[in-house]
Amino acid sequence: MKQTATAAATQDSVPLYSVITAIHQLSALGLKAEALIAGTGISHAQLGSDRSSDQVLPFDELLTVFANASELDRRADLGLCMGEVADIGLYGAVGLAMLSASTDIDAVNIALKYQRAVLGTAVSIALHIENDSGLIRVSDRLPRGKLRRFYLEQFLAGFLRFNASLSKQPSRLRELRLSYENPGYRGRYEALFGCPVHFDCAHTDIVFNTDILGVPLPNADPLTARALEAVCDDLLRRFAEPRPVSRQTRQLLASRWQQRPAMADIARELGFDTRTLRRKLLAEGRSFREIKDALRRDLAMDFLRHSDKSLREIAELVGYDEPGSFRRAFVKWTGRQPGYYRA
Repeated sequence: MKQTATAAATQDSVPLYSVITAIHQLSALGLKAEALIAGTGISHAQLGSDRSSDQVLPFDELLTVFANASELDRRADLGLCMGEVADIGLYGAVGLAMLSASTDIDAVNIALKYQRAVLGTAVSIALHIENDSGLIRVSDRLPRGKLRRFYLEQFLAGFLRFNASLSKQPSRLRELRLSYENPGYRGRYEALFGCPVHFDCAHTDIVFNTDILGVPLPNADPLTARALEAVCDDLLRRFAEPRPVSRQTRQLLASRWQQRPAMADIARELGFDTRTLRRKLLAEGRSFREIKDALRRDLAMDFLRHSDKSLREIAELVGYDEPGSFRRAFVKWTGRQPGYYRA
């Protein structure tokens, strides 16, 4: 199976909940979560994270999930299929706030304000209005290629499905302009979105009639909307806060685990030299070795609990040449033999 997302990795981040939501959508299409997270730093425990989670992952983790999905399911339009099974939980707390808004334009403004808490830093949306025509422009910094198209397909199809749940009204779409080449199934797009679709455009734009913006929403509840916006404010604030260097180090180690990165590799990705990384970790009461060993332990326990891999296979996956060395390290970490954690 393909284990890396793309040769041109991004340095952007994405909320964990958005990645977990994507995995759940793909699972609804029959793909196994264990296979989808192969090659990522995502554990089985994280798959249960709820929409209140403020954890952030490298954007490459999401692209790796999509790369795995493309290998597991050869449907060319898998991204569209994925968006079609999205539910109202697609946008987490932000989506719930939108559902409680008074009108469609109120919901759009919520989406614009809190978009980073859903989309992360690699993708953004903006609203433009011209007379009776409006457009949502989707901008991105994703590497060009199949995975970018996959991302945009699932985003656009999920956007359509969520908006149908939001307003209970026809979409009022006028046209879809896409900044990638025709994948060979234009008719599938036009049947799904119900409007003309253009490829190889300068931007990715969702063009619609502006009369939809004034439509009252069926689930309007101003008190609930205000309460949920307070939750979204808190989420956005936590996303904007600088993450501890120790946390960033662990996340990068996990996402690059198969490449066995050294401390110098992680320091370089964080924009430091090795000495600076060591000093910053020490200021947080941590060390690179401690973080690496803790990750090894957690990965090993995850494999023991959720896979049928042999002890030798697990030892190799967490960086040991032979089971004996792994067993001794595991006892040191946990005080128990590996077999104690077998399901």
